[in-house]
Amino acid sequence: MVKTFSLTEKENKLTRACDTHFSEFTDPTGGYNQPGSFDSTGCCFTREDGQRSGFSPHEVAGLISSLEAKDVIWIEDRHPSEGPSLYWLTEDFINFIASQNK
Repeated sequence: MVKTFSLTEKENKLTRACDTHFSEFTDPTGGYNQPGSFDSTGCCFTREDGQRSGFSPHEVAGLISSLEAKDVIWIEDRHPSEGPSLYWLTEDFINFIASQNK
C-alpha cells in the first residue's frame, strides 16, 4: 500500500525545485527506479534551488522543516567543501507521486 501525503501548495512547489520530471513517475512501487529520477540532479534540491523557485531563505528553511517532519524529504548534511546540503525526496513520496500519475 502506498503511503499518502498531504502537502500545502508551497510545500508541493518546493518538492518540484529538483530537476526531476514527476510526470514520468508511474510505478507506485518503483521508488528511485522511476524513469528520469536519477539524471544529473536526481531527486533532490538545495536551498538555492528553493530560492530560485521564488521562496525567501526564511520560507525555504520553514518549508524544509515541514517537509522533513512529514517524511517527504531526508536531509544529507554535507561538509562545506563538498557543496551545500541536499534535500532528497523519500522513496515513499516518489511512490506517492507515481500513484497519483496512474
